[in-house]
Amino acid sequence: MTTELSPRRAPWLERISPTQWVAVDVAVALLFATGVMVHLWYFPVVGSASHAVTTRVVLAPLYLAATLPIALRRRYPVTVMAVIAVALAVATTLGHSLAPAPLLAIPLYTLATSYSRRTSLAALIGVEISISVALLVAAAYHRATGDITFNVFLALATWFVGDSIRTRRAYREGLAHQNAERQRLEIERARQQIIDERLSIARELHDILAHSLSVIAIQSGVGRHVMDQQPDEARRALVEVEKTSRSALDELRHVIAVLRRAEDSPAHEPAPTLADLDELTSRLRATGMTIDLVRRGDPRELPQGVELTVYRIVQEALTNVVKHAAGAPTTVALGYDHDAVTIDVVNLAPSSPLDAPRTSGAGHGLIGMRERAAAFGGSLLAAMEPRGGFGVHATLRIRSDA
Repeated sequence: MTTELSPRRAPWLERISPTQWVAVDVAVALLFATGVMVHLWYFPVVGSASHAVTTRVVLAPLYLAATLPIALRRRYPVTVMAVIAVALAVATTLGHSLAPAPLLAIPLYTLATSYSRRTSLAALIGVEISISVALLVAAAYHRATGDITFNVFLALATWFVGDSIRTRRAYREGLAHQNAERQRLEIERARQQIIDERLSIARELHDILAHSLSVIAIQSGVGRHVMDQQPDEARRALVEVEKTSRSALDELRHVIAVLRRAEDSPAHEPAPTLADLDELTSRLRATGMTIDLVRRGDPRELPQGVELTVYRIVQEALTNVVKHAAGAPTTVALGYDHDAVTIDVVNLAPSSPLDAPRTSGAGHGLIGMRERAAAFGGSLLAAMEPRGGFGVHATLRIRSDA
């Protein structure tokens, strides 16, 4: 038997709608107005009968002005506060402060919780001054009766409560905004990681497939042309096609296995390194290409990411040679500096179709090579050579802490 947990309900005050709050304000205003009018009419007023009637006629509008505007305190808090403060000040001057009815507390609380501290403090000062002046006038004419200081302390206490609640609400809203911003940043970071992974996968697949398929296409064409006259040459071409296909399949399996990220996956083959460049160039020499691999400087072991990047850049550059200048002698030169490694892949074809689409950077291969170089703070230039042919020149920075 399963039990479902009901969602936590909001506090009952937060479940009251704005329309219901307005109805509550109207009810409170009518309750206070009825109470003060009953008090005014049914409790004796000191003096003659004519004086009592005069006093009631004067005080009745003041009492109504001090109570009925409470119904509008949410919509016009400043105006309601001003009207009630003036009405109470005049009534206090006449010796009727309406204490202990909390008429000042309701609009002042709304103003303190809804407006800035500067605005609510200015309203408090205005209320205190008006009530204090009214008390002084009433005392001077000996009209002060009952607890004449009630409204002064009530206004001060109400402002402190309202300002504290406003500060607490602002703090909670700030926390909610920070949480929302943190979630947004986490989502954006996750989205960017997905994009980066997709770009990385796209580069890997492009490098693998473009190189291997180019070699397969060349060898297949050679085998087809010499199949009748030179069967041994055709056989060698087919052997190279088989080797290249198997190598491409192995690399694809490696990429797919990495994508799956299964915990129980078998050990993967290591990523290509600079040591694999000899095999890469040898495989292309078997197709009839003339390739020289030269290393300058002091060859040394580089970080794995740098070695993979160098390998992929050389592979893509040679793939372009296979596509556009398969018969051109090509030189692959690696240079080792203390904080950088340079790559130069140059073919010496007298004219190469590479310059039209490639110098503009429109090809996906060149874009991938530039992105790989930029990932290590380097740069890549692909352009026609002054003496003819086409060259790819790249520099990768090696961090001292790598």
